[in-house]
Amino acid sequence: MLFHTLDFLVFLALTVAVYWWVPRRARLWVLCLSSLLFYGAWSVAYLPVLLGVIAVAFWGGLWLSRRRALHPDRTDIPARVLVLGLLLAPLLFFKYWDWLAWNAETLATWVGHPELALPRVELPLPVGISFFTFQALAYVIDTARPDAHGGKPPERSPLRFATFIAFFPQLVAGPIVRRHELLPQLHDLPLLRDGQVGSGVYRIARGMAKKVLFADVVRVGMVDPVFSDPGRFTGLEILVALYAYTLQIYYDFSAYTDIAIGAGRLFGIELPENFRRPYKATCVAGFWRRWHITLSNWVRDYVYYPLGGSRVEGGQWKVYRNIMATLVIIGIWHGAAWNFVVYGTLHGAAVAWCRYRRKVTGRRPDDPLPSTWAFAWRWLATFHFVVLARILFRADDLATAWELFTDLFDPTLVMPRYSLLAWSIFGLGFAIHFSPDRWSRQAEAWFARQSPLLWAGVAAAVGVACMTLGSGEQLAFIYYQF
Repeated sequence: MLFHTLDFLVFLALTVAVYWWVPRRARLWVLCLSSLLFYGAWSVAYLPVLLGVIAVAFWGGLWLSRRRALHPDRTDIPARVLVLGLLLAPLLFFKYWDWLAWNAETLATWVGHPELALPRVELPLPVGISFFTFQALAYVIDTARPDAHGGKPPERSPLRFATFIAFFPQLVAGPIVRRHELLPQLHDLPLLRDGQVGSGVYRIARGMAKKVLFADVVRVGMVDPVFSDPGRFTGLEILVALYAYTLQIYYDFSAYTDIAIGAGRLFGIELPENFRRPYKATCVAGFWRRWHITLSNWVRDYVYYPLGGSRVEGGQWKVYRNIMATLVIIGIWHGAAWNFVVYGTLHGAAVAWCRYRRKVTGRRPDDPLPSTWAFAWRWLATFHFVVLARILFRADDLATAWELFTDLFDPTLVMPRYSLLAWSIFGLGFAIHFSPDRWSRQAEAWFARQSPLLWAGVAAAVGVACMTLGSGEQLAFIYYQF
């Protein structure tokens, strides 16, 4: 059930209506059952995967909490490894096993054992598995920690916990919600606040517009023709397509987040922001503070800090090691392929360089810069690093990525062959992204103050747009594949 289709809008409207119609004690059931129905609409066969992750995280959290209470001074590593391993097993099986098996066979061939043949999974990836697995992992880690290190009590209601993991607005592609961001709201289901419906409708409408009017238009008009057959295009056209893909992936992913946040607000629930105009960053570390914020915070808290972060003993090289490990994990999280490993490695090296410069200048990633020139060259370097690294994100493998990179140097000079509509959306998309942040906040606040008749009119317009332009799996959100 794609967000940008009429099916989803009807499902959302019916769920919201039932949620506010039933007694308060039944509302959690509405959220839980509708979330499971939403996931089952993708594939009933994979619903047990989601239910299995929920069950392991819930009972594992209770078990680890009891063991922590009995032995408060003991780390209990084997028990943690067991529960976390069970949670990771479906993700490793569906997403990474085939890649690991191929690498093992390749290595065996190099060392003289070509007869090694490992079985393959060769099954479609359960939608959203990386997102709900990371959410469950964070819950278990927080629950298993000793009290002295910020350990949290376990959730004792299976219904509430299942709703926490499976809450349908953010289930498929985030944001990755932590326990302190959602569980308290599910314990005391909030009432609607003033302006919350208006701002929710605004975010849904904005997300739909980002998806069907921006992301899909530049994808069809600029990105797909080039990346499907780059040999037909000049280096300049490939470069423009890279800019277009950079725009597309932002509008596509942030559109999903907007719709998720807007849908949550219709239930009175606030979800965390996931984007903050990432292409305005003036260093790569700043980019990761603005792009997929909930994933960046997750790996910071559960990978970077446990490795010692920036305060690890043994020299600065260990800080850079921790940065590299964190960004490589972000890369591999996106896909089981060597191009994602290289993608994470390049970003890790860039963030490490930002760390080194920070030690020299004392300036943090988002601190003001001393001059317009200082801002301009840092922004240009950061933006084009992100754009060029997107080759690895878009290509199927390293060989294709290298071919695209070398094709950029084709000296043929012709006017890029794109339609006027594609060029217009391309320019408008970047203009909106680089507009002042306050304009977006002011527009949302203005819309929230307007009449419900305007809200209804906008909702109807969105429904017509989805019915007309939302056209199936070929235009699914990019991050559904993760």
